[in-house]
Order: sequence, then structure tokens, then C-alpha cells
Amino acid sequence: MNRESQITDSFLIKNINEGNEEAFKILFELYYSKLLYVAKNYISSTEDAEEIVQDVFLKTWKKRKDISTNINGYLFKITKNSCLDYLRSKKHKLSSSNNIVQLEAFINHNALADKNASSIIEKELARKIQLSIELLPEKCKKVFIKSRFEGLKNKEISNELDISVKTVENHISRAIKHMRLHLREFLSFF
Repeated sequence: MNRESQITDSFLIKNINEGNEEAFKILFELYYSKLLYVAKNYISSTEDAEEIVQDVFLKTWKKRKDISTNINGYLFKITKNSCLDYLRSKKHKLSSSNNIVQLEAFINHNALADKNASSIIEKELARKIQLSIELLPEKCKKVFIKSRFEGLKNKEISNELDISVKTVENHISRAIKHMRLHLREFLSFF
């Protein structure tokens, strides 16, 4: 497992496991549009794709205490499985004639079943998150990683880096603004 996955996963998993709604909101904002993009590429109905992705987040919240692996893979796997379930149910509902929708569902089912394609999407998303983190100024990046990914309290960061708590707070605020700006294409509400 590479460093960026460990940082992202350790922060999100720890906080989501503990029921931190703010962390879950960040997870939602980071992943909703990407998961919707994936679902819409395989499901012809935008409304159905949106419903699938919303269900993915509901399942994730309900099972938050059970998450212990790569959060990227976890979300994409649930999305993929939900899309496959949808396509399977759709396939049974369609007639056996050479229906365009049925053919599309079959093609989409096969494409979704391709683990390599899912893996590429997952890695691209993780890479873009890590690139955004790398763009932070060095001191700000250290503080942000210690706060958000390692789960240290502001006072602990202050002591460890020999800076004031107020400076830690300023770095965190600056980093969050930076991340929102650089990841705006991923955030569904911006």
C-alpha cells in the first residue's frame, strides 16, 4: 500500500469509524461526484445512478465501524456491486428480444465486472487527492497531515512541531481552504 492511500485511509477510516459526521461529510464531498460519474457510465438513467450512489453512502455510514481497509477501494467496490445488482435486476425485467436497453445493460455489466477498469478509476482519484496534498506549503502540509490523517490534536501538533496552537489552527484552516479549492472538481457542492 502506498503512502497516499495510507494517509487518506487512516484519517477517513479512523474518524468515520468513530462516527465523526464532519469526516463523513468530507468523504461524501470528495467521492459523491466521482462515484456518480462511475455509476452514470454504466447505468443509463441518471436518477437511478444518483439513487445507487446515495445508497452507497447510506451503506457506508451504517457499516462505518466495519471499515478497516482502503476507503477508495471500499467505496468503489460497493458502487460497482450496487451497479451490478441494478443491472442484474434490470436484465431480468427486460424481455429477451434484441432490445437496445438490454444490450446496453449487458455491455455495462461486463465493463463493470472488469476489475482493471475499476482499479484505474480508484487509483486516479487517490492520485489526484495526493497531488492536492502535495501542493500545500511544507509546514502547512505537515500540520494538515498530523491533524487530519494522523488524528493528532492541535496541542499535540503544537508540541511536536514547536509552534503555537494558534499557528496550528491557522495552518489547518489554510490547508482546508486549499484542499477545497484544488479538489473543487471532485466536490459535489461547490
